[in-house]
Amino acid sequence: MYNYKCPVCGEITTSSAPLVRIKCSKCGNEFEPLTPQAQNQYKGAYQKSVFDNGPSGRSRGLAGLLAIFLGSLGVHYFYCGKNTAGIIFLLVTLLSWGYLGIITVILSIITGVFMLSMNEQEFEEKYIYSLSTLPI
Repeated sequence: MYNYKCPVCGEITTSSAPLVRIKCSKCGNEFEPLTPQAQNQYKGAYQKSVFDNGPSGRSRGLAGLLAIFLGSLGVHYFYCGKNTAGIIFLLVTLLSWGYLGIITVILSIITGVFMLSMNEQEFEEKYIYSLSTLPI
């Protein structure tokens, strides 16, 4: 007997033969089965919240909210470890007396929305592990 766990609702579907594609009897979701080892490795991965810490220890939800609310001061870049970008945003906002600061506000709101909408791997690659000084 083969047991397949639905990644959406968690329902266990049983089959007497290995299947290539499974349709969940509870929610109707169609999915490709994972091996039992992969199911154990990724157990709970589908219930991960946007505010959970990723592999780097940084939360993309917190980074996105910091970008939206305090982004013109570069706080989200300091949080992600991009200190040069944080200093650039902070200096542009403070030294321009608000005129160029409007640009940093708009850029950081857009960045915050992107951070909240991308998946964990994209966030880590672009904002944590990237060699770019100013990832926008």
